[in-house]
Amino acid sequence: MSVWKAIFVGQLVINLPVVPIIIIALSIGLIVSPSNWQLFAILGSIVGWVWWSYTVPRWRDWAHHRGVDQGRLQKFAVRTGLTWPKGSLFEKTEFRRKK
Repeated sequence: MSVWKAIFVGQLVINLPVVPIIIIALSIGLIVSPSNWQLFAILGSIVGWVWWSYTVPRWRDWAHHRGVDQGRLQKFAVRTGLTWPKGSLFEKTEFRRKK
């Protein structure tokens, strides 16, 4: 599998769901408590971040098992906004899988 196909799948599976998660939480907030919509936007962002933190390591494993070079995958995933640079504070929020 090519790096670009893995990146495309990653964008669809990881980043694309984050937007609806935030919008749904915000919509619920506007219906339930319009004066506290900001709280629901923050809650949606947190849930979106948890989604990202959970799915990124699984996506990496998925790509690795399909023969994608991990170094190139990381390089282009960072360039396309799919992941954070290795060692960054945000990268450390990933829910690593136990081997």
